[in-house]
Amino acid sequence: MISATTAGWIGVIIMLVMLFLGMPLAFTFAFSGVIGASLILGWRGGMSFLSTIPYTSAANYTFAVMPLFMLMGDIAFHGNLTSDAYNCARKFCGHLPGGLAITTTVASAMFGAVCGSGSTTALIMTQVAWPEMKKNKYDPGIGLGSIVGSGPLAILIPPSTPLIMYGLLSGASIGRLFMAGWLPGLLLTFTLSLCTILQVKRNPERAPRMPKATRREKVASLKGVWAFLILMVVVMGGIWGGICTVNEAAGIGVIGCIIIVAIMRRMNFKEFCETIKGTASIGGAMFFMFIGIQVFNSFMSLSGLPRMLASAIAASHLPSQAIIWLIVILYLLLGCFLDSPPVMMLTISILAPIVSALGYDLVWFGIVVAFTVAVGALTPPVGINLFVVSSRAPDVPTATIIKGMIPYMVTILITLVIIFYVPQISLLLPNLMFGT
Repeated sequence: MISATTAGWIGVIIMLVMLFLGMPLAFTFAFSGVIGASLILGWRGGMSFLSTIPYTSAANYTFAVMPLFMLMGDIAFHGNLTSDAYNCARKFCGHLPGGLAITTTVASAMFGAVCGSGSTTALIMTQVAWPEMKKNKYDPGIGLGSIVGSGPLAILIPPSTPLIMYGLLSGASIGRLFMAGWLPGLLLTFTLSLCTILQVKRNPERAPRMPKATRREKVASLKGVWAFLILMVVVMGGIWGGICTVNEAAGIGVIGCIIIVAIMRRMNFKEFCETIKGTASIGGAMFFMFIGIQVFNSFMSLSGLPRMLASAIAASHLPSQAIIWLIVILYLLLGCFLDSPPVMMLTISILAPIVSALGYDLVWFGIVVAFTVAVGALTPPVGINLFVVSSRAPDVPTATIIKGMIPYMVTILITLVIIFYVPQISLLLPNLMFGT
Protein backbone atom coordinates (compact mmCIF):
# COMPACT_ATOMS: atom_id res chain seq x y z
CA MET A 1 0.00 0.00 0.00
CA ILE A 2 1.49 3.36 -1.04
CA SER A 3 1.42 6.48 1.12
CA ALA A 4 -1.60 8.80 1.00
CA THR A 5 0.50 11.71 -0.29
CA THR A 6 1.96 9.63 -3.13
CA ALA A 7 -1.55 8.46 -4.03
CA GLY A 8 -2.61 12.12 -4.05
CA TRP A 9 0.06 13.03 -6.60
CA ILE A 10 -0.79 9.98 -8.73
CA GLY A 11 -4.47 10.99 -8.73
CA VAL A 12 -3.61 14.54 -9.77
CA ILE A 13 -1.38 13.31 -12.60
CA ILE A 14 -4.11 10.93 -13.87
CA MET A 15 -6.63 13.78 -13.76
CA LEU A 16 -4.36 16.19 -15.68
CA VAL A 17 -3.54 13.61 -18.35
CA MET A 18 -7.22 12.81 -18.88
CA LEU A 19 -8.08 16.50 -18.91
CA PHE A 20 -5.57 17.33 -21.64
CA LEU A 21 -6.69 14.27 -23.63
CA GLY A 22 -10.10 15.88 -23.81
CA MET A 23 -12.02 13.40 -21.64
CA PRO A 24 -15.38 14.59 -20.23
CA LEU A 25 -14.89 16.59 -17.03
CA ALA A 26 -17.31 14.56 -14.91
CA PHE A 27 -15.63 11.27 -15.87
CA THR A 28 -12.14 12.74 -15.49
CA PHE A 29 -12.63 13.92 -11.90
CA ALA A 30 -14.67 10.89 -10.79
CA PHE A 31 -12.26 8.35 -12.30
CA SER A 32 -9.21 10.07 -10.78
CA GLY A 33 -10.90 10.22 -7.39
CA VAL A 34 -11.92 6.55 -7.46
CA ILE A 35 -8.44 5.37 -8.48
CA GLY A 36 -6.77 7.60 -5.88
CA ALA A 37 -9.05 6.53 -3.03
CA SER A 38 -8.56 2.87 -4.02
CA LEU A 39 -4.78 3.31 -3.88
CA ILE A 40 -5.07 4.55 -0.29
CA LEU A 41 -7.87 2.34 1.10
CA GLY A 42 -7.97 -0.54 -1.32
CA TRP A 43 -10.80 -1.16 -3.79
CA ARG A 44 -13.47 -2.11 -1.23
CA GLY A 45 -12.45 0.61 1.21
CA GLY A 46 -12.31 3.24 -1.53
CA MET A 47 -15.76 2.30 -2.86
CA SER A 48 -17.21 2.36 0.65
CA PHE A 49 -15.63 5.77 1.33
CA LEU A 50 -17.03 7.30 -1.88
CA SER A 51 -20.34 5.43 -2.06
CA THR A 52 -22.60 8.16 -0.62
CA ILE A 53 -21.09 11.09 -2.55
CA PRO A 54 -23.21 10.84 -5.75
CA TYR A 55 -26.45 11.01 -3.76
CA THR A 56 -25.36 13.67 -1.27
CA SER A 57 -24.04 15.84 -4.12
CA ALA A 58 -27.14 15.51 -6.34
CA ALA A 59 -29.51 15.95 -3.37
CA ASN A 60 -27.73 19.08 -2.12
CA TYR A 61 -30.37 21.82 -1.98
CA THR A 62 -27.76 24.53 -2.57
CA PHE A 63 -26.87 23.09 -5.99
CA ALA A 64 -30.38 23.91 -7.30
CA VAL A 65 -29.41 27.58 -7.55
CA MET A 66 -27.32 27.06 -10.71
CA PRO A 67 -29.96 25.45 -13.00
CA LEU A 68 -32.59 27.91 -11.76
CA PHE A 69 -30.53 30.97 -12.66
CA MET A 70 -29.51 29.26 -15.92
CA LEU A 71 -33.21 28.84 -16.77
CA MET A 72 -33.85 32.49 -15.92
CA GLY A 73 -31.09 33.54 -18.33
CA ASP A 74 -32.30 31.21 -21.08
CA ILE A 75 -35.85 32.55 -20.84
CA ALA A 76 -34.54 36.12 -21.01
CA PHE A 77 -32.39 35.18 -24.01
CA HIS A 78 -35.18 33.45 -25.96
CA GLY A 79 -37.57 36.21 -24.91
CA ASN A 80 -35.31 38.68 -26.77
CA LEU A 81 -34.75 40.91 -23.76
CA THR A 82 -31.23 41.53 -25.08
CA SER A 83 -32.46 43.77 -27.88
CA ASP A 84 -34.51 45.78 -25.40
CA ALA A 85 -31.46 46.28 -23.18
CA TYR A 86 -29.35 47.32 -26.17
CA ASN A 87 -31.94 49.78 -27.52
CA CYS A 88 -32.38 51.36 -24.08
CA ALA A 89 -28.62 51.69 -23.55
CA ARG A 90 -28.24 53.19 -27.04
CA LYS A 91 -30.75 55.96 -26.32
CA PHE A 92 -28.85 56.96 -23.18
CA CYS A 93 -25.25 56.39 -24.33
CA GLY A 94 -25.28 56.49 -28.15
CA HIS A 95 -24.30 60.18 -28.42
CA LEU A 96 -21.08 59.75 -26.41
CA PRO A 97 -17.69 59.31 -28.14
CA GLY A 98 -17.72 55.68 -29.27
CA GLY A 99 -21.39 55.61 -28.27
CA LEU A 100 -22.28 52.28 -29.88
CA ALA A 101 -19.30 50.57 -28.24
CA ILE A 102 -20.28 52.07 -24.86
CA THR A 103 -23.86 50.99 -25.54
CA THR A 104 -22.57 47.44 -26.00
CA THR A 105 -20.74 47.61 -22.66
CA VAL A 106 -23.77 48.93 -20.77
CA ALA A 107 -26.15 46.47 -22.48
CA SER A 108 -23.76 43.60 -21.67
CA ALA A 109 -23.89 44.62 -18.00
CA MET A 110 -27.69 44.75 -18.13
CA PHE A 111 -28.03 41.39 -19.86
CA GLY A 112 -25.39 39.91 -17.56
CA ALA A 113 -27.81 40.58 -14.70
CA VAL A 114 -29.99 37.73 -16.00
CA CYS A 115 -27.63 35.67 -18.14
CA GLY A 116 -24.60 34.80 -16.01
CA SER A 117 -22.52 33.61 -18.97
CA GLY A 118 -19.81 35.76 -20.55
CA SER A 119 -19.68 33.74 -23.78
CA THR A 120 -23.47 33.90 -24.25
CA THR A 121 -23.42 37.64 -23.65
CA ALA A 122 -20.61 38.07 -26.20
CA LEU A 123 -22.50 35.93 -28.73
CA ILE A 124 -25.76 37.86 -28.39
CA MET A 125 -24.07 41.26 -28.45
CA THR A 126 -22.21 40.34 -31.63
CA GLN A 127 -25.53 39.53 -33.28
CA VAL A 128 -27.26 42.66 -31.96
CA ALA A 129 -24.53 45.32 -31.88
CA TRP A 130 -22.05 44.52 -34.65
CA PRO A 131 -24.50 45.02 -37.60
CA GLU A 132 -25.37 48.43 -36.15
CA MET A 133 -21.67 49.32 -35.79
CA LYS A 134 -20.92 48.20 -39.36
CA LYS A 135 -23.78 50.31 -40.68
CA ASN A 136 -22.33 53.36 -38.91
CA LYS A 137 -18.79 52.69 -40.22
CA TYR A 138 -17.19 51.69 -36.91
CA ASP A 139 -13.63 50.44 -37.00
CA PRO A 140 -13.79 46.62 -36.56
CA GLY A 141 -11.04 46.72 -33.94
CA ILE A 142 -12.88 49.00 -31.54
CA GLY A 143 -16.30 47.59 -32.43
CA LEU A 144 -15.61 43.89 -31.98
CA GLY A 145 -12.92 44.56 -29.37
CA SER A 146 -15.51 46.26 -27.16
CA ILE A 147 -17.87 43.29 -27.57
CA VAL A 148 -15.19 40.78 -26.56
CA GLY A 149 -14.07 43.00 -23.67
CA SER A 150 -17.63 43.46 -22.38
CA GLY A 151 -18.39 39.74 -22.14
CA PRO A 152 -16.69 39.36 -18.73
CA LEU A 153 -19.24 41.71 -17.15
CA ALA A 154 -21.65 38.76 -17.01
CA ILE A 155 -19.04 36.88 -14.94
CA LEU A 156 -19.02 39.61 -12.28
CA ILE A 157 -22.59 40.90 -12.23
CA PRO A 158 -24.93 38.42 -10.52
CA PRO A 159 -26.36 35.92 -11.08
CA SER A 160 -22.93 34.84 -12.35
CA THR A 161 -22.38 31.16 -13.14
CA PRO A 162 -18.66 31.27 -12.18
CA LEU A 163 -19.52 32.94 -8.85
CA ILE A 164 -22.11 30.25 -8.13
CA MET A 165 -19.56 27.57 -9.01
CA TYR A 166 -16.94 29.24 -6.80
CA GLY A 167 -19.38 29.38 -3.89
CA LEU A 168 -20.29 25.71 -4.24
CA LEU A 169 -16.63 24.64 -4.40
CA SER A 170 -15.22 26.94 -1.72
CA GLY A 171 -18.10 26.98 0.75
CA ALA A 172 -18.38 30.78 0.56
CA SER A 173 -21.89 32.24 0.76
CA ILE A 174 -23.37 32.58 -2.72
CA GLY A 175 -25.61 35.41 -1.51
CA ARG A 176 -22.58 37.37 -0.27
CA LEU A 177 -20.73 36.61 -3.51
CA PHE A 178 -23.66 38.00 -5.51
CA MET A 179 -23.67 41.21 -3.49
CA ALA A 180 -19.87 41.41 -3.78
CA GLY A 181 -20.05 41.31 -7.57
CA TRP A 182 -22.18 44.42 -8.05
CA LEU A 183 -19.75 47.25 -7.31
CA PRO A 184 -16.78 45.62 -9.12
CA GLY A 185 -19.12 44.94 -12.06
CA LEU A 186 -20.26 48.56 -12.17
CA LEU A 187 -16.64 49.74 -11.79
CA LEU A 188 -15.61 47.54 -14.73
CA THR A 189 -18.51 48.89 -16.79
CA PHE A 190 -17.24 52.41 -16.12
CA THR A 191 -13.58 51.64 -16.84
CA LEU A 192 -14.41 49.79 -20.09
CA SER A 193 -16.57 52.72 -21.21
CA LEU A 194 -13.75 55.13 -20.30
CA CYS A 195 -11.35 52.97 -22.33
CA THR A 196 -13.62 53.39 -25.37
CA ILE A 197 -13.90 57.16 -24.88
CA LEU A 198 -10.12 57.61 -24.61
CA GLN A 199 -9.53 55.59 -27.79
CA VAL A 200 -12.15 57.54 -29.75
CA LYS A 201 -10.92 60.89 -28.45
CA ARG A 202 -7.51 59.98 -29.84
CA ASN A 203 -8.86 58.77 -33.21
CA PRO A 204 -12.43 60.09 -33.73
CA GLU A 205 -12.67 58.53 -37.20
CA ARG A 206 -12.72 55.05 -35.65
CA ALA A 207 -16.23 55.62 -34.26
CA PRO A 208 -18.44 58.28 -35.91
CA ARG A 209 -20.57 60.22 -33.43
CA MET A 210 -24.30 59.39 -33.19
CA PRO A 211 -27.09 61.98 -32.76
CA LYS A 212 -28.35 62.53 -29.22
CA ALA A 213 -31.72 60.96 -28.37
CA THR A 214 -34.52 63.19 -27.12
CA ARG A 215 -35.89 62.89 -23.60
CA ARG A 216 -39.08 61.34 -25.00
CA GLU A 217 -37.07 58.69 -26.85
CA LYS A 218 -35.12 57.87 -23.70
CA VAL A 219 -38.31 57.46 -21.66
CA ALA A 220 -39.90 55.35 -24.40
CA SER A 221 -36.85 53.04 -24.48
CA LEU A 222 -37.44 52.16 -20.82
CA LYS A 223 -40.69 50.46 -21.78
CA GLY A 224 -38.87 47.31 -22.84
CA VAL A 225 -36.66 47.00 -19.76
CA TRP A 226 -38.59 48.39 -16.79
CA ALA A 227 -40.14 45.05 -15.85
CA PHE A 228 -36.78 43.33 -16.14
CA LEU A 229 -35.08 45.98 -13.97
CA ILE A 230 -37.80 45.69 -11.32
CA LEU A 231 -37.37 41.91 -11.35
CA MET A 232 -33.63 42.22 -10.71
CA VAL A 233 -34.22 44.69 -7.87
CA VAL A 234 -36.71 42.27 -6.28
CA VAL A 235 -34.44 39.23 -6.69
CA MET A 236 -31.20 40.86 -5.54
CA GLY A 237 -32.97 43.06 -2.98
CA GLY A 238 -34.52 39.93 -1.48
CA ILE A 239 -31.07 38.36 -1.09
CA TRP A 240 -29.49 41.55 0.26
CA GLY A 241 -32.31 42.19 2.71
CA GLY A 242 -32.35 38.63 4.02
CA ILE A 243 -35.97 38.27 2.88
CA CYS A 244 -35.27 35.14 0.84
CA THR A 245 -32.47 32.65 0.33
CA VAL A 246 -30.49 32.53 -2.90
CA ASN A 247 -32.45 29.45 -4.01
CA GLU A 248 -35.77 31.15 -3.30
CA ALA A 249 -34.59 34.27 -5.14
CA ALA A 250 -33.64 32.11 -8.14
CA GLY A 251 -37.14 30.60 -8.16
CA ILE A 252 -38.69 34.08 -7.97
CA GLY A 253 -36.45 35.18 -10.83
CA VAL A 254 -37.56 32.29 -13.04
CA ILE A 255 -41.26 32.88 -12.35
CA GLY A 256 -40.88 36.63 -12.84
CA CYS A 257 -39.03 36.16 -16.12
CA ILE A 258 -41.74 33.79 -17.38
CA ILE A 259 -44.43 36.35 -16.49
CA ILE A 260 -42.54 39.19 -18.22
CA VAL A 261 -41.96 37.19 -21.40
CA ALA A 262 -45.58 35.97 -21.42
CA ILE A 263 -47.00 39.49 -20.99
CA MET A 264 -44.76 40.74 -23.83
CA ARG A 265 -45.77 37.71 -25.94
CA ARG A 266 -42.14 36.98 -26.75
CA MET A 267 -42.32 33.17 -26.38
CA ASN A 268 -44.90 30.54 -27.27
CA PHE A 269 -45.47 27.28 -25.38
CA LYS A 270 -43.35 25.23 -27.79
CA GLU A 271 -40.39 27.62 -27.40
CA PHE A 272 -40.87 27.55 -23.62
CA CYS A 273 -40.68 23.75 -23.56
CA GLU A 274 -37.57 23.79 -25.75
CA THR A 275 -35.96 26.32 -23.41
CA ILE A 276 -36.64 24.13 -20.37
CA LYS A 277 -35.33 21.09 -22.27
CA GLY A 278 -32.09 22.91 -23.15
CA THR A 279 -31.56 24.15 -19.59
CA ALA A 280 -32.26 20.69 -18.17
CA SER A 281 -29.68 19.19 -20.53
CA ILE A 282 -26.95 21.65 -19.54
CA GLY A 283 -27.96 21.60 -15.88
CA GLY A 284 -27.83 17.80 -15.81
CA ALA A 285 -24.31 17.89 -17.24
CA MET A 286 -23.33 20.41 -14.55
CA PHE A 287 -24.65 18.09 -11.83
CA PHE A 288 -22.58 15.21 -13.19
CA MET A 289 -19.53 17.51 -13.12
CA PHE A 290 -20.21 18.46 -9.51
CA ILE A 291 -20.59 14.81 -8.52
CA GLY A 292 -17.24 14.11 -10.19
CA ILE A 293 -15.51 17.02 -8.47
CA GLN A 294 -16.95 16.05 -5.08
CA VAL A 295 -15.52 12.53 -5.55
CA PHE A 296 -12.15 14.07 -6.44
CA ASN A 297 -12.29 16.56 -3.54
CA SER A 298 -13.05 13.76 -1.07
CA PHE A 299 -10.04 11.86 -2.38
CA MET A 300 -7.91 15.01 -2.03
CA SER A 301 -8.98 15.41 1.60
CA LEU A 302 -8.20 11.75 2.22
CA SER A 303 -4.73 12.10 0.69
CA GLY A 304 -3.86 15.15 2.79
CA LEU A 305 -2.25 16.78 -0.27
CA PRO A 306 -4.03 20.18 0.13
CA ARG A 307 -2.93 20.35 3.80
CA MET A 308 0.62 19.50 2.79
CA LEU A 309 0.65 22.22 0.12
CA ALA A 310 -0.82 24.74 2.58
CA SER A 311 1.87 23.89 5.13
CA ALA A 312 4.61 24.18 2.49
CA ILE A 313 3.34 27.61 1.42
CA ALA A 314 3.13 28.75 5.05
CA ALA A 315 6.70 27.55 5.65
CA SER A 316 7.97 29.47 2.61
CA HIS A 317 7.71 32.75 4.58
CA LEU A 318 6.60 34.61 1.45
CA PRO A 319 4.47 37.72 2.09
CA SER A 320 0.79 36.85 1.94
CA GLN A 321 0.14 39.34 -0.88
CA ALA A 322 2.92 37.75 -2.93
CA ILE A 323 1.26 34.35 -2.51
CA ILE A 324 -2.11 35.72 -3.64
CA TRP A 325 -0.50 37.36 -6.68
CA LEU A 326 1.18 34.05 -7.55
CA ILE A 327 -2.25 32.43 -7.40
CA VAL A 328 -3.63 35.17 -9.68
CA ILE A 329 -0.80 34.59 -12.17
CA LEU A 330 -1.52 30.84 -12.03
CA TYR A 331 -5.16 31.53 -12.94
CA LEU A 332 -4.14 33.83 -15.79
CA LEU A 333 -1.83 31.15 -17.20
CA LEU A 334 -4.39 28.34 -16.81
CA GLY A 335 -7.03 30.54 -18.44
CA CYS A 336 -4.93 30.64 -21.61
CA PHE A 337 -5.39 26.89 -22.07
CA LEU A 338 -8.54 25.85 -20.20
CA ASP A 339 -12.12 27.10 -20.00
CA SER A 340 -13.33 28.48 -16.65
CA PRO A 341 -15.21 25.38 -15.29
CA PRO A 342 -12.19 23.03 -15.35
CA VAL A 343 -9.90 25.79 -14.06
CA MET A 344 -12.15 26.41 -11.06
CA MET A 345 -12.80 22.74 -10.42
CA LEU A 346 -9.08 22.04 -10.55
CA THR A 347 -8.04 24.73 -8.14
CA ILE A 348 -10.71 26.12 -5.82
CA SER A 349 -10.93 23.20 -3.39
CA ILE A 350 -7.12 23.28 -2.99
CA LEU A 351 -6.50 27.04 -3.01
CA ALA A 352 -9.50 28.30 -1.01
CA PRO A 353 -8.24 26.79 2.30
CA ILE A 354 -4.80 28.31 1.66
CA VAL A 355 -6.29 31.76 1.01
CA SER A 356 -8.49 31.47 4.10
CA ALA A 357 -5.48 30.41 6.21
CA LEU A 358 -3.63 33.52 5.04
CA GLY A 359 -6.42 35.61 6.56
CA TYR A 360 -8.14 36.75 3.35
CA ASP A 361 -11.90 36.91 2.93
CA LEU A 362 -13.08 34.11 0.60
CA VAL A 363 -15.80 36.36 -0.80
CA TRP A 364 -13.21 38.96 -1.86
CA PHE A 365 -11.03 36.19 -3.28
CA GLY A 366 -14.03 34.96 -5.28
CA ILE A 367 -14.25 38.32 -7.03
CA VAL A 368 -10.51 38.24 -7.74
CA VAL A 369 -10.94 34.75 -9.22
CA ALA A 370 -13.88 35.99 -11.32
CA PHE A 371 -11.68 38.75 -12.76
CA THR A 372 -8.89 36.35 -13.65
CA VAL A 373 -11.34 33.87 -15.18
CA ALA A 374 -12.75 36.78 -17.18
CA VAL A 375 -9.32 37.54 -18.62
CA GLY A 376 -8.88 33.85 -19.44
CA ALA A 377 -12.07 34.02 -21.49
CA LEU A 378 -10.37 36.62 -23.70
CA THR A 379 -6.90 35.19 -24.26
CA PRO A 380 -5.94 32.60 -26.89
CA PRO A 381 -5.50 29.72 -27.48
CA VAL A 382 -8.83 28.93 -25.73
CA GLY A 383 -10.27 32.47 -25.33
CA ILE A 384 -13.89 31.41 -25.69
CA ASN A 385 -15.27 34.99 -25.87
CA LEU A 386 -12.74 35.89 -28.55
CA PHE A 387 -13.59 32.96 -30.79
CA VAL A 388 -17.35 33.24 -30.23
CA VAL A 389 -17.18 36.81 -31.54
CA SER A 390 -14.78 35.85 -34.34
CA SER A 391 -17.12 33.08 -35.53
CA ARG A 392 -20.01 35.56 -35.77
CA ALA A 393 -17.93 38.12 -37.68
CA PRO A 394 -16.14 35.93 -40.27
CA ASP A 395 -15.39 38.91 -42.52
CA VAL A 396 -13.04 40.39 -39.89
CA PRO A 397 -9.61 38.75 -39.33
CA THR A 398 -9.14 37.32 -35.84
CA ALA A 399 -5.87 39.26 -35.58
CA THR A 400 -7.84 42.52 -35.97
CA ILE A 401 -10.19 41.52 -33.15
CA ILE A 402 -7.26 40.56 -30.89
CA LYS A 403 -5.56 43.90 -31.56
CA GLY A 404 -8.77 45.78 -30.80
CA MET A 405 -9.35 43.71 -27.67
CA ILE A 406 -5.96 44.46 -26.08
CA PRO A 407 -6.89 47.92 -24.63
CA TYR A 408 -9.96 46.36 -23.01
CA MET A 409 -7.96 43.47 -21.58
CA VAL A 410 -5.45 45.93 -20.11
CA THR A 411 -8.40 47.86 -18.63
CA ILE A 412 -9.74 44.68 -17.00
CA LEU A 413 -6.30 43.99 -15.49
CA ILE A 414 -6.02 47.56 -14.16
CA THR A 415 -9.48 47.19 -12.60
CA LEU A 416 -8.34 43.89 -11.08
CA VAL A 417 -5.43 45.67 -9.40
CA ILE A 418 -7.85 48.25 -7.97
CA ILE A 419 -10.12 45.49 -6.63
CA PHE A 420 -7.10 43.68 -5.18
CA TYR A 421 -5.78 46.66 -3.21
CA VAL A 422 -9.20 48.15 -2.31
CA PRO A 423 -11.09 45.09 -1.02
CA GLN A 424 -13.90 47.24 0.39
CA ILE A 425 -15.19 47.71 -3.15
CA SER A 426 -16.08 44.02 -3.10
CA LEU A 427 -17.00 43.72 0.57
CA LEU A 428 -19.09 46.87 1.16
CA LEU A 429 -22.45 45.46 0.05
CA PRO A 430 -21.94 41.98 1.60
CA ASN A 431 -21.05 43.60 4.92
CA LEU A 432 -24.28 45.64 4.79
CA MET A 433 -26.46 42.59 4.13
CA PHE A 434 -29.22 41.80 6.59
CA GLY A 435 -29.31 38.38 8.20
CA THR A 436 -25.53 37.83 7.86
